[in-house]
Parts: sequence; structure tokens; C-alpha cells
Amino acid sequence: MTQIAFGYDIKKDAWSWVLIAKSKNLWGRDPKRQVVHIPDDLLKKIQKNNHQKAEAFVVDYLKNHPRRKYREKVINEEIKALESIWKTKEAEYFKILAEITQKPIYRKNFGAYFTSGFKCPYNPVQAWFMVSMWHGLPSSIGTIGHELLHFQFIHHYEKFCLQNGLSKNQFDDLKESLTFLLNEKEFENITLQNDQGYPDHQKLRAQLKKLWQKQKNFEKFLEKAIVLTKKMR
Repeated sequence: MTQIAFGYDIKKDAWSWVLIAKSKNLWGRDPKRQVVHIPDDLLKKIQKNNHQKAEAFVVDYLKNHPRRKYREKVINEEIKALESIWKTKEAEYFKILAEITQKPIYRKNFGAYFTSGFKCPYNPVQAWFMVSMWHGLPSSIGTIGHELLHFQFIHHYEKFCLQNGLSKNQFDDLKESLTFLLNEKEFENITLQNDQGYPDHQKLRAQLKKLWQKQKNFEKFLEKAIVLTKKMR
């Protein structure tokens, strides 16, 4: 049975801060709003140093944060709460995900690590992602579904999409836009709030939704989705 292991890792937390601070493409979201949790002097250090050095600065900041013990206590309680509620839906979610994508879930274990930042990046190679300590349970449940859909799609379909003419950027646009699926009735017993997607993807998401409602065979849908993505992106 496929499972998610929940936890907190200060180095992964630092990695997420640095990744967001250095990100060049937020698909229409305001970059300044994504880093408001980072003090200005630390943000400058992150942006002018390489990733490894920047992570070291963030780790030092987090280790010496005046409310570190309190924050970690809160995170530990959030881990317990999110794990408890997710476990009631975990098997059902993976069953639906496999059925929709027409592919088996490709591994038995995934990782979900809390971050003290607002954004929730992911590592598809190592199959772990972030959830934010500042988000409530409904939002974090949505994050889990969102990131696992990414992992499943990347693993089974990235090569197919690239071979059929999508650029890497277009593939990323399609991957992000496909999370509209989480708002469909197939997942209505899992999610508690809609997946909004990014501002730059709203037109593509709307068109993909129309395609999906006409053709719910994922592989056939994907062939048309690739053509649509080329035209729109």
C-alpha cells in the first residue's frame, strides 16, 4: 500500500526558502508576496549567493530564530493532525489517481515535509514535497493531492509529452494546468477546497476542463491536451 511519511527537516525547509527566493517564473503570481516571510537582509544574501551558500544562511537563521522551539512545537502538532486526517483518505486518493491517469502508482513511499515558508515546492526525483505550517488542513490536503498528481504525471507521461512536441516549459504549463482535475467529481470526496492554479494558466485550465468532460480516457485526452497546449502556450 502506498503511503506518505510526514515530517520536518530544517535543511529541506531552507531549500524551499532558497528555491522560491531565486525563482524566475511564478506563472503570474507576484514574486514579492512569495518571500514576505524572509527578512530583507537574508533575502539579499540568498539572492547574491549560490544555492548551497544561500541554504547555509537560511539554516543558520532558522536554527537561531527566537521562536524556533515554539514554531517546531506547532509544526509537530500540525504533522499529527494532517497525518491523521490524510490517512482516512490516502488509499482512496491513490486508487482514484491510478484510475484517472490509467497508470499504477509508481512507488510505495512519498515524503511530505513541513516548511516555515508560504510556498510548497517539491522534489520529483526524491519524491517529496512541502506543505506550509501557515496553511490550514483543507489547504494542506489540497497541496498533497496537487503534488502527488504532479509526481504521477511526470513519472508516467513527461517523456511522452516531450516526444510529442512539447517543450520543457510547455510541459510544465500542462503539468500545472492539469491540477484542475482535483476539482472534478472524481476527487470530490477527497478535497475540501478548489485547486486554483496559477494566473497564467487559467485559460488553458478552462480549455482542458472542457476536453476532459468530453473525453475521460486520460491517454486520449492527453493527445488532445498536448495539441491544445502547443496552441495556447
